[in-house]
Amino acid sequence: MTYWDKKLVREQLDKRLKSPLLPLLQSDNGWIKLLREALGMSTTQLAKRVGIDQSRISRLENAEIDGDLKLSSLKKLAEGLNMTFVYGFIPRDGLEDMVRQQAKKIALKRMQRVNHTMRLEEQELSTEEKAKAFDDLVQKIMIEDAKDFWDE
Repeated sequence: MTYWDKKLVREQLDKRLKSPLLPLLQSDNGWIKLLREALGMSTTQLAKRVGIDQSRISRLENAEIDGDLKLSSLKKLAEGLNMTFVYGFIPRDGLEDMVRQQAKKIALKRMQRVNHTMRLEEQELSTEEKAKAFDDLVQKIMIEDAKDFWDE
């Protein structure tokens, strides 16, 4: 896939992942208990529907809050609640922003080495020239698609 193909995919995913509903999809007290109680279902009733002991439901609800629950358990619980289990990854920043920030890190390291050498040779660039060279380098790094892009 070319840089432009990847960029298009990132931009399309960014649009799909920027939903005003995302804050509503988080629950500090866990979804299992919240949904079970909203349905008026006891731990015993859910346990019977899932085919496990009632005490295990409480442990699973606590494990969800602690972030220590297997996907397979979540899928079984969703079935017991007559729901579909969905999981996903939501980037803190946009995907395109993440790639650009990584390219900026790489560019900064490269520019520091070059700038040091140029200073020693009394050929240092002006502030405007540095900014332009930096932006160009960031773009070049993003387009290069280097295998070690995410190594740092």
